Amino acid sequence: MPRIWPGLSITHADSHLLIRSDRALQTVSSALWNGGSASATHFVNWRVPLTYRSDDPVDMVGKQLDKWGYPVDKTIGLATAAKLELGSVIEEIGDEFDMVCLATAGTGNSSRAGTRRKTFSAYQCCTINVFIFIEGSLSPAAMINGIITATEAKAAALQDLAIHEESGAIATGTTTDSAVLAVSQNPQRPVHPFAGPATTVGNAIGRLVYGAVYEAVSGQFQREESI
Repeated sequence: MPRIWPGLSITHADSHLLIRSDRALQTVSSALWNGGSASATHFVNWRVPLTYRSDDPVDMVGKQLDKWGYPVDKTIGLATAAKLELGSVIEEIGDEFDMVCLATAGTGNSSRAGTRRKTFSAYQCCTINVFIFIEGSLSPAAMINGIITATEAKAAALQDLAIHEESGAIATGTTTDSAVLAVSQNPQRPVHPFAGPATTVGNAIGRLVYGAVYEAVSGQFQREESI
């Protein structure tokens, strides 16, 4: 349970992480299930085998959420092959907002955006998944801006960790990354119109995402070295 947000809970059970909010949050995401703009109370990060391949990953996630008994119309669902227990959670009280960031990371299918590479149609898992929860209020533009800032921060963490993709260049992510931004839109908080790195909320998104991704990837390497 995040210390700064009593209405938000994080549990790890049955091969998945469940983040649950006591009230619906407005979301924008690249999630497999309920991606895009949505309203959600449940957020699931499901660990699947590294060898998993699927031609219909959306249906795959939806059926699993229903099997667990979660409200499929109010659930954001992601999949990953990363070790969930090595994920990172960072929280912060900021300028008219409270923020919780969670990241899990696997870099086996690292890639660099902007370079030509082999593509595929089937869904292959490894994945860096990032969840950003904000108790506050953001404009629609700021929510999209926040996803951009989070993506830049993820790429910066991989650069500083010297994660390389198959050609040997520094990776900017993996081929199956997802990001979720969920906001309470509390009417008692002033609206943040922007969320770039120079704004208080954007600066916090950048720092928390960077820290969580850096810690999650580092933990993965430390685990491998200890085996």
